[in-house]
Amino acid sequence: MASPEPPFPDAPPPPPCPDAPAALPCIPGALPALEAQATLPGHVTEEILLRLPTAADLARASMAGPALRRIIANHTFLRRFRTLHPPPLLGILSDPFFPAQPPHPSAAAAGTLAGTDFSCSFLPSREQRWRRCDFRDGRALLCIDTDGGAMVRDVAVCDPLHRRYLLLPPVPQGLPDLVHHLDPFLAPASADEGADTAAGAPLRFKVMCLAQYHTRLVLHVYSSSGPHAGQWRTVTFDGWAALLAGVSVHVRSSVAFGKRYYAHGCFCWPICAINKLLLLDTATTEFSSVDLPPDLMNHQVAFVEATEGRLGMFALSQVPTHLVPRLRYSILVRTGDDPGRWEKKKVVTLSHDYCYQIIGVAGGYLLLYLVTDNPDSFPPGKVPDPGCFSLNLRTMDLERFSRNRDILPLLGQLYSGFPRYLTPPTI
Repeated sequence: MASPEPPFPDAPPPPPCPDAPAALPCIPGALPALEAQATLPGHVTEEILLRLPTAADLARASMAGPALRRIIANHTFLRRFRTLHPPPLLGILSDPFFPAQPPHPSAAAAGTLAGTDFSCSFLPSREQRWRRCDFRDGRALLCIDTDGGAMVRDVAVCDPLHRRYLLLPPVPQGLPDLVHHLDPFLAPASADEGADTAAGAPLRFKVMCLAQYHTRLVLHVYSSSGPHAGQWRTVTFDGWAALLAGVSVHVRSSVAFGKRYYAHGCFCWPICAINKLLLLDTATTEFSSVDLPPDLMNHQVAFVEATEGRLGMFALSQVPTHLVPRLRYSILVRTGDDPGRWEKKKVVTLSHDYCYQIIGVAGGYLLLYLVTDNPDSFPPGKVPDPGCFSLNLRTMDLERFSRNRDILPLLGQLYSGFPRYLTPPTI
């Protein structure tokens, strides 16, 4: 058989190298000799490690030798890795913590969080109990409510994995108006958080609190850095009155915000009483709104990041047991000055043997809680286990997430993060 032509036929053959060592025999499964491995500069090795696709791959690389382990354990490297790779969904914070269970791909990483004090019992004691309001980027937000939850007194940002906390000043609240809705939450870490990565440098974060008064909608913002660091500033939504224009007094009194979601730099709240979706741009702290489809009665909705920076919506039908429940997926399409329309993309048919509820969205998954709706329809000993299934937002495949029965779907908060050994302190 003729040998293949060289890639550059006109190039002269390389000169012989009499001092070159003889080639080692190729033995299947054998590791290359240490002498044959090229030593790369540290910054090149770091760039290669940053391109590993998952935290599991990074953990395996850290076991290859002390040099790689030192790079991977460095807090600066870990912060850069977290910025480039979205953290996976590991469990549900529902007192106690419900981790992902095998065979779910997140189960191994979730197992490293066993024994973590997610209730943050290390916080200073108060007359009233601390309530966990939100969890994001490794930080938990806890508050103490007063006046039946209409006001917030003490606010704390905690790092449960490293048992650290920071007490914030009280949230400014106007006394003349009663608060109809109060929603304290954490804003995502800024994209440049990894820029200030000196050892011991404080990490940036924001806390926001959306307050609905009788006649106005106000956002209180606390920043850990920048010109307003360490203090609250207030932003008023000037379009709130216009949004409610034409709505009867009776309907106004029943205006309620749905569950908060985050997608592409914006928080969003469905307001079904007026068929609107309220959007908050976290970069500019500006509000806007879009119309929701008119046929969402008796549906649960969740909002996700669609491709090309667009907003996606899942609508879960709440139907009688003799009908097949469906999970409808649509995206918001905007062109020019068009405020946008919802274009249906896919319908996921669910088993009619279950009742479903949406827990939330995190780590590339939509998490569904399900219970057996009609156990008598199954043979004895064959009743399916209740628990949670995760819908992979990329493939639209359902996977068993856990078999826990004691989850409160509407109260549970999703935990997305990395294994403990890949999580540096966030406070």
